[in-house]
Amino acid sequence: MTRPDARPDTRHVLLIEDDRALRLSLAQSLDLAGMTVIAAASFVEAKDHITRDYPGVILSDIRMPGRDGFHVLSHTRGIDADLPVILLTGESDVPTAVRALSDGAYHFLEKPCAPDHLTETLSRAQDHRALVLRTRRIERQLQTSDPAATNFPGPSDITQTLRENLRRAASLPIHLHLFGPAGAGKRLAAHTIHALGDEGGQFATLTLRGAPDDAVGTLQLPQGRTILSLKTLDAATLRQQDDLLRLSEQRTDLRIISSSQQSLTDLRAKGLSEDLFFALSLMEIELPPLERRRNDLPTLFESLVRQSVRTLNQDMPPIPDEIYAHVMARPWSGNLPELRNYAHSFVLGLDVTTHGPSQMTLAEQIDAFEKAVITETLRRAGGRAAKAAEVLGLPRKTFYDKLARHGLKPRAFRGDDE
Repeated sequence: MTRPDARPDTRHVLLIEDDRALRLSLAQSLDLAGMTVIAAASFVEAKDHITRDYPGVILSDIRMPGRDGFHVLSHTRGIDADLPVILLTGESDVPTAVRALSDGAYHFLEKPCAPDHLTETLSRAQDHRALVLRTRRIERQLQTSDPAATNFPGPSDITQTLRENLRRAASLPIHLHLFGPAGAGKRLAAHTIHALGDEGGQFATLTLRGAPDDAVGTLQLPQGRTILSLKTLDAATLRQQDDLLRLSEQRTDLRIISSSQQSLTDLRAKGLSEDLFFALSLMEIELPPLERRRNDLPTLFESLVRQSVRTLNQDMPPIPDEIYAHVMARPWSGNLPELRNYAHSFVLGLDVTTHGPSQMTLAEQIDAFEKAVITETLRRAGGRAAKAAEVLGLPRKTFYDKLARHGLKPRAFRGDDE
């Protein structure tokens, strides 16, 4: 293999061609065009350079002894479906190369290829690659500075929808209602909306359950823009409801984020005033219990372990697969507080595996263990399904069948490895 020294601000090509004379000729042409070339005689030589963060594109011959161009394409798409692969074909291979486009090849070029056409095609592919990598960097930056992603991590569809709703709520100057079971994160969601908002201002809290009848009327709020997190709306008395409406009318710079375990429709049926119902019902966000966020549990548990480690000023401990399996198997009826306590106990080195019985059958626990192992392997592989299957010693088809059965999507684990 030859590998010229990488030059700054140049384009990169991984060239795979078993014909030595043609390989040298192509490498020279690309080098003269200002591209940094890694020239390999086989897939085996090139394999280690096919990574999710490779900044260039792949140019590969189709017909090669051993692993051919189709294997290069399949392997690359398993690593990163957005890494362009351009196939070099002989005249007799054109129909085959056309079919390869449906398998995900970026383009194909017929040998011999005019240098101008070759560099033009590679440049377009590299522009695409640069856009993909730039978008990923921006998304990672947004996630690291996005309280919604930090406070509500996890790859499940229900949690992705929750994050989108919180971001949308932060951009709208309206009152809203949060509902969900105890421990689902309603308080955290209110703080997240405040942190996401660009209006700044103060954050105040009032819990109505057990509060005196005049609690709202005598409430001392900061001047200027303020978010009032109004907890346990279901416990509001008639006077408190009237005072709350009056307060919202007097303070146009006040935003009310109410919360309870019930939706506004349920509260309305139990006596919530019509006026207050309509004042708060412009937007409602449900905070789901952990039982409905089961695909998030490994990610969420690791996040809580990291929080505990920072609090205790300790090093991040390795999390064994059996701990992940136990996390997946437990019902977590206490939701976030229960899982947070379990994570804290784990960091302290307590005997956490026996805390709380599992309510799953043996078959369900075995299934949960398998899912936890696959989830953690995907995480460590950065969402690279082919790598995860190789680590687990599974045929690719079997691995993808298991992904489908467990509802796991490799792309949900990508991004953190770059």
